[in-house]
Amino acid sequence: MKVLQLSSQVYEVPPGHYGGLEQVIFDLSHCLGAMGHDVYVLCPDGSKGDKFNVLTPVKGGLHSPEAAAYEAAKASMGDYEILHGHGWGGFQYQWKRDHPQARVLQTLHGPVTFHTKPVDKPCFVAASQAHADWLKWELNQDARVVHHGIQLDRYPFCAEKDDYLLFLARVSEEKGPLDFVKLCRAVKMKGILAGPDQGTVSGMGYVKAVMDACSDTNGLVRYMGLVANNEQKVELLQKARCLVSPLRPPYIEIFGLSSIEGMACGTPILATDLGAGRELVVHGKTGAIVRDITLLAEGLKIALECAPEVCRQRAEEFSREKMAAEYLALYRQMVQEDLSW
Repeated sequence: MKVLQLSSQVYEVPPGHYGGLEQVIFDLSHCLGAMGHDVYVLCPDGSKGDKFNVLTPVKGGLHSPEAAAYEAAKASMGDYEILHGHGWGGFQYQWKRDHPQARVLQTLHGPVTFHTKPVDKPCFVAASQAHADWLKWELNQDARVVHHGIQLDRYPFCAEKDDYLLFLARVSEEKGPLDFVKLCRAVKMKGILAGPDQGTVSGMGYVKAVMDACSDTNGLVRYMGLVANNEQKVELLQKARCLVSPLRPPYIEIFGLSSIEGMACGTPILATDLGAGRELVVHGKTGAIVRDITLLAEGLKIALECAPEVCRQRAEEFSREKMAAEYLALYRQMVQEDLSW
């Protein structure tokens, strides 16, 4: 099967430091290529294929040049059996409008990628049932569910833990970094706060407030900012007593790759109940899901009792091979049944 994956054109594939969307594309394309399929990825200059081909007509950046990438690639779009979009602009639907028989689907990597339907019957894929339910409410649109998967051997299991809690997410208000600092203070446990802090929706004023809050703990919470490489991120996940995700409404987490990565390393997850957490974390077995941030300390007691081995076993249910197999089944259904929904 010949497939074109359309990335967001923000970060390279695979991403150098940060980029969950781009990592999902890389893992999916790698596995499909390993199965023997002819896979191409439309992605920014500097990207590299691994068992798949890359088309790199544009230079990437935060002001994503998806339109330019589409214009450069559209002359050959009729050559593909499947057009699989992952970006924010959904430019493959321009092709669909001009070529109604084209088989096009879109994996949505954010709560609201589209504010209206790009075509009458878009083929949407959600990363979780919670995300699919949100799309049904927001757009009155059904979506298939394919959970993300990770390359499990990139996250080796580690049963021996250091005595710190870990925050690993964007340093942005909806992710709750200030609530993480408050939790560390309340339970008197060391914390490491890591994640990208440039170009977040909350702005640099908020980032400075988080940095100041960490400084005010007299060394209890260490601010790291963007983690330099995957090896450093994995070591942080392996040694943490618990990975904390204190999400704040109205944000919803459509999946949460870091939760799977943490559990793969044998680290339990503590998260507020906003989105896909309950689909990933088994409460009382691989972490704790709490109603809101006021219950974080109570949930932490539960999470810290979870066995690292059980966390690893749960993560193994979310492999990139399983993700690719589920997408391949969907591709084949689209080809065989002329699927639209």
